[in-house]
Parts: sequence; C-alpha cells; structure tokens
Amino acid sequence: MILTHTKALLIGATFAAAISAPTYADEDELQSWGVKVYDRFAAGQRYPRQAVEQKLEGTVKVQVTVAKSGSIVGFAINRSSGHEVLDAEVLNILDRINPLPPLPEGKDIYVFKVPLRFQMDDTATTMEANVEVAGPAATWKDWQRDVQRTLARNQGYPTQLIEEGIEGTVKVRVNVGADGTIMGQRVVESSGSDILDDEAIDLMRRISFPPLPEGRDSIALTIPLNYRLASNSRRG
Repeated sequence: MILTHTKALLIGATFAAAISAPTYADEDELQSWGVKVYDRFAAGQRYPRQAVEQKLEGTVKVQVTVAKSGSIVGFAINRSSGHEVLDAEVLNILDRINPLPPLPEGKDIYVFKVPLRFQMDDTATTMEANVEVAGPAATWKDWQRDVQRTLARNQGYPTQLIEEGIEGTVKVRVNVGADGTIMGQRVVESSGSDILDDEAIDLMRRISFPPLPEGRDSIALTIPLNYRLASNSRRG
C-alpha cells in the first residue's frame, strides 16, 4: 500500500496572497519555503487504520491559511475525498505539522491550496497492537477489548515509511492512571526506525484509555505496536 504524493505537492500547488504587503517575498524564497512545507506534509501524513482496512482511497483538496510566524490559522476542505475518515485525517495532519516554517519576508499571511492524495496499490498494510493484561478474566477482558479498539481507531502508518518499505515492531511501556490517562510512555524495544519509534510515542501521547476496572489505581503495560507491509512478507 502506497500513499501517493505529487512530487511538487506544494511547489506546484496553487498559492495566493491573502493580504497585499508593501514588499513581496522573492520568488526563490517562496519556492524554498514551499519545499520545506512539502517536507512537513510528507512527514506528517498518515494512512488511517480504518481506511487501510476498508481499502478507501481518494484526494482531499485543502486550502490552508498561514500567519507570518508559520502558524496555521485556518483551513477549509474545498473538495471532499468522498470518505469521512480520509477527510477527518486532514485535521490530524494539520495538527501534526503546525506550525509550519515562518513565511518569507514581505508576507504577513498566506493562503495555499494542496491536494492530499490517499491511494493504495495491491500491497496490504497491517497495523496491530497486542494488549495483554493479567487480572480477573471477566473484568479485565472487557477493558482489554476497549483498549484494543482505542488503539485501532487511532493508529496510523507514517506515509514516508510505507513508500520506503520500512516496517517493524515497537514495544512501548505505558503507565495508565485510574481514569485511563496515560501518565508516561517510553520505548523499551526499538523497531530499528527512529521515525516509527517516535510515531509510537506520539500515539500514546495523543490518546487515553478507558478508566481502569474498580480497585486499581494504576497499571503498567508493555504494548507491542506492529507495522507490517504484507508484500515484504511475501517476498521473504
């Protein structure tokens, strides 16, 4: 499964100045800024797990407004992909990459349009988190199932790693409070990829688990997060 970008995702995208300024950024500076922004989009884009499982594809056309500091101050979806889960991922991407690099001199605010393409080939991608809890079977089984669902809703595969064919398993140790808040997280076994390890930590920072069953104030778990490209398995 490959998430396809146009090579000139931002350089060749439609840019428009929202407010005229007394002086304008040099075209080379603007192009250089566009390259940096493209890199941020490429690093921040994920293929949502639900979309992977349902084999959903599409292109979301987004208009983004950037302040002088690089902060994203507004966005609009100009054209839907036709799939709610892909459209919703746009907000996650923008949250992930905000702020962007500061605008070149002469620009106080800037608006650009960019197509975010979600496209698969026939390669299957699998993501899985194994959660095992020791405790009274009936009580903890329901909690474990709810945790699996939380991870399934939020786990994504970094686009650039899919394109580069990088896979692995990250083992993350988390401390969970009584209300389900994840109070600490660390990698206890690396996948061999810094990007994949960082993605696992970022996932744990963004989510919270269901409240613990009564009688427990906290719990520590080691969760293996698996990222696999089925085509690599077939070649092996």
